[in-house]
Amino acid sequence: MKYLELKKSLNNIQPCYIISGNDRYLCYAALGQIKSALNITLPQMNEVVLGSDSTAEDVALAANVFPFVDSYRLVEVHDFSLKKSKGEAELLAYLKNPMKECVVVFFNLDGTEALKPFMSYATTVECDKLKPEELKGVLFAKVRKSGMEITPGALDKLILFCNNDMTRINGELEKLMSYCSGRNIEETDVKELVVEGKEYQVFQLSEFIARGQKDKALDLVYTLSNGKSGFGLLTPLYNSYRRALYVAINRAKSDEELAELLNVAPYAIKMTRGQVNYYTPKKLKAIVDLLYETDRNIKMGKIKEEVAIKTATLNILKIRG
Repeated sequence: MKYLELKKSLNNIQPCYIISGNDRYLCYAALGQIKSALNITLPQMNEVVLGSDSTAEDVALAANVFPFVDSYRLVEVHDFSLKKSKGEAELLAYLKNPMKECVVVFFNLDGTEALKPFMSYATTVECDKLKPEELKGVLFAKVRKSGMEITPGALDKLILFCNNDMTRINGELEKLMSYCSGRNIEETDVKELVVEGKEYQVFQLSEFIARGQKDKALDLVYTLSNGKSGFGLLTPLYNSYRRALYVAINRAKSDEELAELLNVAPYAIKMTRGQVNYYTPKKLKAIVDLLYETDRNIKMGKIKEEVAIKTATLNILKIRG
C-alpha cells in the first residue's frame, strides 16, 4: 500500500509490515503511525528493536512471545539482511501462522531485496516521495490543524525550494508556522526564510542561461561556486540539461509520462519545457557533451573545478546564442 493509505488501514492491524521508500521522513512517519495504533503503554516490556546483525531466527523468536498487560507486542527490525540466513524456515513458518498479539515491522530504508522470501506474508508500505498534489494535501492539512493557512503560491514555492523532500519541507514548514503565527503564510515569507535547495538553484541558473541573461547567470555561478567544489554544481547542471534533451526529443509525451520515465515530479518537467523552447535538440546535445567533457577534464586534472564551472557557463551561453 501507499503511505497515504496506511493510517486508514490501521483500523485492521496486520501481523507484519515492511516499510521502505526514498522519502525518509515518510518512512519514519509510517513507523510512528503503526506504533501509535498499537498503543503500547509498557514499551520496556512490549517493544523489541533488532538491528542489522539480527538473523531470521532472532526475529521469529522475538515474535513468538505474548505481550505483558498491553494488547500488542512490537518487534521492530532495522535493515534486515539475509546474509545471515539462519532461521529463514522458522521465520517463514511464523509468518504463515503469526500471533495476532504481535506485530513485526521490517524497517528497510535501502530496499526490500532481502525480504523477498517473506513479502507474501507481509503488508508493504511504500514511502516514496509523494506526488505534488498529494504532498499539497498533506501540507495544507498540517497547516490548518495548527489553526493557520498557507497560500497556494507559498506552498508551491516551498515544495520547489525543497525539491519535494518531505524531511526538508517539514522542517521549513515548522519554521514558517512559528514565524507567521497568527496570520497566513505568504509566498514572500517562503522567499525570505527558506533556503533554496541545490536543485532549485541549478534551475535558476538554467533559466538565466535560457533567457540569455549572462550577467545574472555568471553572478549566480560565482555565488554558488565561490570557495566550494565545482562538482557540487556541475553534476546537477549536467543532469538538468540531460533531462532537457530528453524532454526536447519526446515533446509528444505528457508531463506525467516523462516524469515517470525520468523519476522526477511532473512540475520539474513543466519547468523544463519552458527552458527547452529556447533551444534546438542539437544545441541541447552539444551542451550535454560539453558538460560531460568538462567533468572528464576536471577528473583528469586538466582544469580546476572553480574555473571549469565558470568556463562551462560561458560556453553554454555561446551555444545558446
